[in-house]
Amino acid sequence: MKKHLVLLMLALAATQAASAAQIVTVSRFQFGKQWAFAKEEIQLLCRADRSLYALNISTLVQYPLNEKATRQMESGQVKAQPISVILLDDPANPGHKMSLDPFVARAERLCDAK
Repeated sequence: MKKHLVLLMLALAATQAASAAQIVTVSRFQFGKQWAFAKEEIQLLCRADRSLYALNISTLVQYPLNEKATRQMESGQVKAQPISVILLDDPANPGHKMSLDPFVARAERLCDAK
């Protein structure tokens, strides 16, 4: 009986680990000069429908990273704030914000890893 319980617990842990592949924590340290956010660390997540979000770890506020996620926010399907709220200005391109491309690409890899 105890062996079955242990096996069940291991199976549950493995399932949770597999589902955790949809979220990754990234930091300013990892991206260097490409870092686009006013926060030092964020989580990137891919939902089953391939909508991509950045998540502020300290406040749990979501920010859409792609058009699908933006539509969900605008329609009220998902509680989120516009990504512009946490985007940094691009010092190399005055009047523009930093590019989200590296973060969208990283979040898309989460979708593909499922």
